[in-house]
Amino acid sequence: MNQYDESLDTVNGTIKKIDTTIKNLSNKSSEIRLKIEMLMKKVNLKLVDSTQLLQFQQSILVNEINYLKNLKQILLSNINGQLYYLSENIAMLAISVLNVYKDIPGSDTKAITMTGKNDEFTKIVSDITANLNYIHEILDNFKKYNDELFQEMVVGNFHCKTLKNDMSNIYNHINLEYTKYVDDMQKRMEYFVEFSTNINEQLDNMKISSFYN
Repeated sequence: MNQYDESLDTVNGTIKKIDTTIKNLSNKSSEIRLKIEMLMKKVNLKLVDSTQLLQFQQSILVNEINYLKNLKQILLSNINGQLYYLSENIAMLAISVLNVYKDIPGSDTKAITMTGKNDEFTKIVSDITANLNYIHEILDNFKKYNDELFQEMVVGNFHCKTLKNDMSNIYNHINLEYTKYVDDMQKRMEYFVEFSTNINEQLDNMKISSFYN
């Protein structure tokens, strides 16, 4: 289970709700258009004036539809774009860490998960999670190897006094970058979840839409 599954469910739920609302408003707009056309065809009854409020109703619905489409586009373009950029940076870190990891005896290397520009945010989150988990695994093994190597030097009376410090500096540098990206990912997902939650509330309280739909 991905640690961000719940967050993804919230965002996807909001997108689905936006789509459903757009569909309902579009259906109503189409019904109104047909009614307008029907009344306009009754030339002898001269019902043009009777369509004015219908036309106004339709214009309000079209405005709401366009607003929701634009809102959805802004959400998707931002979450996809921001997470793609983050995924690229994390992948580059994973590649550089993997090069260091190859010098550790007995290490099992894995393929770094790469994100495509056209990938949707669900796939991007999965890629980010996989690479962060791999970096965390490497850090654990790196620390273990550093401790074991230091003990080997001490027991064997090998005068390599700066070895542990040198290795620790490498570990700390990697861990600092790793922690930064973990925090970055966490904050971005929290933000998009909060945004999605607010949009859900807005959709539930669209007084104008409920009045004209």
